[in-house]
Amino acid sequence: MRRRTHHKHSSGKDYRRLLDALAGHPAVHRVATGRVTPRMGSGRPVARISKVRPVQSGLSITINTEGAIVDAYVITDRPDEVAAYMRERGWAQRED
Repeated sequence: MRRRTHHKHSSGKDYRRLLDALAGHPAVHRVATGRVTPRMGSGRPVARISKVRPVQSGLSITINTEGAIVDAYVITDRPDEVAAYMRERGWAQRED
């Protein structure tokens, strides 16, 4: 099967595995990385995915890595199902 993840930036980081696993969900059509912003400081993130926002094409997510903040886009027609999947896997914060 063809991979449905487009990695815009070249690096072998853990977030790539997370995006590849997310692309394997049946409701996800494609996953693409967006902006990668270097991060200073040693603050520990609450969850690997700190923000999940609905957009017209699916979901916009923000991933915390050790040295950067990565914006990515999940193309899906079932964003609620994909967001619930991310929370079940422990990648994103649970809703209150």
